[in-house]
Amino acid sequence: MARFRLRAACALLLLFVPVAGATERTFIFSNSSRDLAEFRAFARQAARMKPYGQVQIDIGVLAQKATFELPPGGNEWHQYAVFNANLSKFFPHPKIAPFLPAGWAAKNRELLLAKAAILREFGLGAALSSNDTHYLPEAFFERYPHLRGPRVDHPRRSRREEFSWCVDRPETLEMIEAMMAEAKRSVPEIKTILIHVNDSGTGLCWADWQYPGPNGPRHCRTRGTGLRVRGLVEAIRRGALKGGGEIDVRVGGMFSNPELDEIARHLPPHTYLSGRDPLVTGGHGVSDRDPTAMGVGTLALETYPVLGLINPLGVLAAMKQISDPRVRTCVLGTCLPWYYRHDEPVSTVSRLIDIVTASIDVPAKGMMPRFQKLHQLASRWGGENNANRLFDAFYLLDETLRLKTQGRRYASLYAGVSTRHITRPLVLRPEMLTAGEEAYFLPFIFNVSEKEARNDYLDIHGGRSGGPQWDDSGFSQYTGTMLRVATMLEDTKGAPDQDWLRQMALSLRMWVSVMQSVHNVSNAQRIRDARSADLGREPRAPAKTGGYGGDPEYLQWYSIQRDELDNTAELIRLLEAGGLAFFAHARRPEDEDTFLLGPDPVGDLGRKQQIMRAHWLDAQKYFASPFR
Repeated sequence: MARFRLRAACALLLLFVPVAGATERTFIFSNSSRDLAEFRAFARQAARMKPYGQVQIDIGVLAQKATFELPPGGNEWHQYAVFNANLSKFFPHPKIAPFLPAGWAAKNRELLLAKAAILREFGLGAALSSNDTHYLPEAFFERYPHLRGPRVDHPRRSRREEFSWCVDRPETLEMIEAMMAEAKRSVPEIKTILIHVNDSGTGLCWADWQYPGPNGPRHCRTRGTGLRVRGLVEAIRRGALKGGGEIDVRVGGMFSNPELDEIARHLPPHTYLSGRDPLVTGGHGVSDRDPTAMGVGTLALETYPVLGLINPLGVLAAMKQISDPRVRTCVLGTCLPWYYRHDEPVSTVSRLIDIVTASIDVPAKGMMPRFQKLHQLASRWGGENNANRLFDAFYLLDETLRLKTQGRRYASLYAGVSTRHITRPLVLRPEMLTAGEEAYFLPFIFNVSEKEARNDYLDIHGGRSGGPQWDDSGFSQYTGTMLRVATMLEDTKGAPDQDWLRQMALSLRMWVSVMQSVHNVSNAQRIRDARSADLGREPRAPAKTGGYGGDPEYLQWYSIQRDELDNTAELIRLLEAGGLAFFAHARRPEDEDTFLLGPDPVGDLGRKQQIMRAHWLDAQKYFASPFR
């Protein structure tokens, strides 16, 4: 998986801290909305946290994709970073501006300023994602070759190499300083700059964990990472001061532990560090370098493209940290599921804030106080008559989510969306599909090899995933319990928040369907792997003699195929019953990409059914059916 997901998933923000010596808490919200009405509704909810401290919303969001960065014919790797924000995409330096499409940065700036006006309206501060080691157009480096820094793309995932600039060059730092000054003058509300490096299009020279390996120009090879990061941060802070005021700079990304130690020794004032060493954490964990911050969120990272789900008991458990006097920042990582593609509904954000404020008002230390707090929230949302039922439902939800750790760690973004397991047809020999049958899904599967994208259901971004490692009984236990929770939520009568509870149930049912597709595809590919030699031969009629039961794979395959056909019909039903509003998908055909399903999921699922039915008898040409 791309290491960039730490930032995309808001996990990077979990280590952000307030200005040294501050006594007031800071609450940082993430949001990627490009609709000002939606953003205003989000800001109105975020403003509920103002009585508890300073509130900031990240407004470092591009109005439009940087499609000019894509190679001819597209490239899935570039989609990781096509929404990456940095100063040059809002306030491009005169040396950079000629290499950006006319008017493109102006549209980003227009959205930024409009969001800042809304923040001003609600008395909120701004954070700004600004990954200023993002790669630049090749034409820029042809004009300024001395500024070329490291290669930053992923060799196994990209069809074209990309380079960032070298931040060891004084000229580079002067440009960053000037852009930051302009940003601060234009948006005085900016209080925090969020930097992420060495991941998905960003990178520092000679960094240990750069995807192509440590690389860069010869002149800076011996300069340490600590001094390199310090120089970058100081340029940003100088620019902010010139533009009107001090800011905090939060640095995170992919660093080795020795690099993290070195960076920590060189951190300038108002600068804070998070990071992770993929060898130590397996690429998933976060370094425990800052005990002064905490974070909570919805289930969007777990359940994308399904939105609108939250684990109240899990949030209550995380909020116990708020009582620690060292914790000065709480991040509500609610609304940035993956790569700036979609947002959680405001209704879900509101319930998250309910839990956070309740936890601050009366801290719940220990299991029993948390249970009592959960029962109080259940009563608030469901009314007294439903309080016990809702408590049981939320408790069961929390317990069931723990079962997922028994399966292989994976994200449905990759296992469901960027592989198109949700919407592509499950057939025995995908190479038999026509170009017309493939057209709606194959171009969006993340793979530099069209052949692998077509033929290997378990190829994920150039690697291979076994999918969830449950046996069928374990998986059935997981999904069955989730459906039981959904039924409990649906059975509430006359609840103050009944619409939201019904929506939660609907989202849970859609999530089960997504999981079922991933499970079915994983099992199907195992059959294809086991019988690959037979599937490589010409189709043939079954022998007239043989075993009574036929090939075991025959019945196995048709069981999986039938289950996926029925599962697809169920997802269509759920989407048509109101689930489409809680299912991340593109608003326009041109917005669909490897990380975002198309604008007509129901139509795509219908095509999936039709193609599966058209190829229903394929297995009979390769596996012996029962002979009775």
